[in-house]
Amino acid sequence: MLSCLAVLLLVEASLLHALDISQCIAPLGMESGLIADKDVTASSCYNDGNVAPQNGRLNQDIKGGAWCPRSQITTESTEWLEIDLHTVHVITGAGTQGRFGNGQGQEYAEAYVLEYWRPKLGKWVRYRSLDGQEKLTGNTNTYLEKKNHLEPPIWASKVRFIPYSSHRRTVCMRVELYGCYWSVGVVSYSMPKGDRRSNGIELTDMIYDGQWGEELRGGLGQLVDGQFGSDDIREASKNSAWVGWRNDSRPDPPVIIFEFDKVREFSAVHIFCNNKFMRDVLVFSEAIISFSIGGRHFQDEPIHYTYVQDKIFENARNVSIKLHHRIGKWVRIELQFAARWILVSEIVFDSDVAQGNYTPESMKPPVSKDKTKVISSKEVPISTAHQEDPLYVAIVVGVLTALVILLAVAIFLIIHRHKHRKCFASPLAKSAVSQKRAVESYSGCGTSMLPENKMILDCGLDVKSDEYQEPYQALKCAPYFSYSTVLLEMKDFKDSNTALSDSSNYDYAVPELSSAPLLTKRMGETLSQQATELVGEPMDTLPDLGTRRSLNPSVRSKQSTRSPSQQEILLDLKRRLETTNVIEFPRHRLRMISKLAEGAFGTVYVAEADGVPEYNGAITSEKRLVAVKFLCHDATLKERYIMEEFERDVRILAALSSPHLARVLGACRSPPLAVVLEYLELGDLCAFLRAAIPPTAATLLHIATQIAAGMQYLESLNFVHRDLAARNCLIGKGYQIKISDFGTDNEAYTCDYYKVDGRVPLPLRWAAWESVLRGKYTTKSDVWAFAVTLHEIYSLCRRRPYEHLTDCEVLDNLSHLQADDGMFECVDRAPGCPRDLYELMLECWRRDELDRPTFGEIHLFLQRKSLNYATT
Repeated sequence: MLSCLAVLLLVEASLLHALDISQCIAPLGMESGLIADKDVTASSCYNDGNVAPQNGRLNQDIKGGAWCPRSQITTESTEWLEIDLHTVHVITGAGTQGRFGNGQGQEYAEAYVLEYWRPKLGKWVRYRSLDGQEKLTGNTNTYLEKKNHLEPPIWASKVRFIPYSSHRRTVCMRVELYGCYWSVGVVSYSMPKGDRRSNGIELTDMIYDGQWGEELRGGLGQLVDGQFGSDDIREASKNSAWVGWRNDSRPDPPVIIFEFDKVREFSAVHIFCNNKFMRDVLVFSEAIISFSIGGRHFQDEPIHYTYVQDKIFENARNVSIKLHHRIGKWVRIELQFAARWILVSEIVFDSDVAQGNYTPESMKPPVSKDKTKVISSKEVPISTAHQEDPLYVAIVVGVLTALVILLAVAIFLIIHRHKHRKCFASPLAKSAVSQKRAVESYSGCGTSMLPENKMILDCGLDVKSDEYQEPYQALKCAPYFSYSTVLLEMKDFKDSNTALSDSSNYDYAVPELSSAPLLTKRMGETLSQQATELVGEPMDTLPDLGTRRSLNPSVRSKQSTRSPSQQEILLDLKRRLETTNVIEFPRHRLRMISKLAEGAFGTVYVAEADGVPEYNGAITSEKRLVAVKFLCHDATLKERYIMEEFERDVRILAALSSPHLARVLGACRSPPLAVVLEYLELGDLCAFLRAAIPPTAATLLHIATQIAAGMQYLESLNFVHRDLAARNCLIGKGYQIKISDFGTDNEAYTCDYYKVDGRVPLPLRWAAWESVLRGKYTTKSDVWAFAVTLHEIYSLCRRRPYEHLTDCEVLDNLSHLQADDGMFECVDRAPGCPRDLYELMLECWRRDELDRPTFGEIHLFLQRKSLNYATT
């Protein structure tokens, strides 16, 4: 039992340290400006001052609007646009646009090829996809981005875009690279070329980009690409996931040598192997691992690891080998055959840069007659046990005895803890059978698995979920407009004169973003009923939502508990619902400029529009920036909102009236359905604060006060945003702020979300503990997120919340608050954050949501603080 748990832990740990291609998709800085102008060069340009290479930035319209080479492009063009990243990155995508040029541009590249360079290669390499194609699809117009996913990925420090055309033409390009920093330190690896099986399956590293021969040298490939092979070897016939060697095709066992960027201290290596013993494939019988600092001579006393063969289960598995903090810049792995074939898919090292100075090894000295060995002073000796060493034996026995006692105590505590639970599922159960049992155990207790539970299991936490949650039902297309995840969670207000049982006092929790429309018919009716009962008109029959438990017992449904300000807001909402008429926004008045975000709901574009209605209903003649949200283009009619639902939902959102919310301006009712919303000139608050000259303290407080005002309005209607953050706030001239939702699916903020098996991305570092661990979202969880947003504002969005913690460590930290064990760690105070504001943030991060302030109280506090700035 314990040995199985240990193996599972080792497997989990290894997978977490491998390259995760699904998370390596962030833009690398052409659009945002993180890539400096001096790092963008070109073979030539048509005009240095107008269409220079520095102007070739995606979604930017700088000067002439793009980079344009001097000569026209053909199939044999030598023109290129080069981006220098300085350090090696994993490139997983490339995006291109043509020259928009304020509406005057007509040039774009219909196709292009990529070349890349990194120091170890020392030459430019032409990129080829898995099917051997070099040419990548380009653009069909001057303003929309065409993004190509690169499979396999590229390891490069420099990348060149080379435009391509089947007929001679003038082209211009704006570009972006997508990927992540290559942090594992592997510079290259060398190994024997793989063999071919008798059925024709090629077991060679087909994506290797170094020198090819009987030995592959100086490159990188699929042993470090983060892709793990499946149990079935035949799947490798299409896209080879395995590298394999046959024992009768070579005189010596295969040897793989890894070179690293710096001298490193190694704690473990994880080798993912196939074990299809019925087809003569077994995990290696022994691995011999040696280390070297200089690369010419390897240290004495290598690590020998013997694997106990498994001829019962044929599944592929991860083999973890402890390396005992050995030091080296080169690592040599020799694998001994246990059957005819060895198949390896991925090799991952756990290592850190070694501290100190190390000299390369010299040639081994001759061995003297007494067989003693001379050990270099710089080499780290490996302590060995001798039979005649009684002290060593005593120490080992003592340590083992202590471990046994600790293990027994731990088992007793675990059993005692779980005796009081009605249901229990092991967080280490990774197989399909264990996952099924875990779901059944939760279902047996009347609760459903949360969408985030997979992430919780991945991080090794056992979380109790005793709150009722809506069932998760994935749809193909999520809502195409909302306040981001601005999900509506409406409370049913009962008339004080109506006799209702206590069981009717409940909250209605909406499913996740991708599981249901933002506003269901029931919710729309409920919203109208709230406003209707305030003016004393008959209230329609309340929807039958069953006898669900309250998610927020502090909220009262009696009319007498409402404050006058809330009554006024609901009365105004009722009036607006009765009078609001969402105008038809003609498509010919929308000129698409750039793509802002793309997600399950469809696509969001920034557009320029004329005839934009003001708050008072007047139509302005000025051109304004707007955001246009389209329903996903591949949705069928069944999956779309029917027109009646579309009209109702847009009308309810348009009825919201706050100067600090991005309001609905109109709708396009002919397919594809779209809604037009406000957008501000300076873009999202996060990008603005990162790039702008640091604003004054009074300005930052003014920004925070506006966000609190917008959230106070949503709180009065019990709208729950679920993703309040600086990326989801727009900023305009005069530091005007409007709350929106456009950052949720913006690729620039991919790293701010944790993705689990294609489910709704979770803003883990902004979410309250009850939202992450219990799936519970209320206005008080928005209060928590507001405090994190304050941290962003006063750190100018240059310090991530919990920047020193990994995602799993953040989750573990939140679990401490759930357990109330006093070990919870709050987000650190930003250097520019006033002490009284940080104390407010600490109140927003209290465990009990009833102890957190309301947005009304927060807004009042910030207003008073702003007055102090004004008087001083």
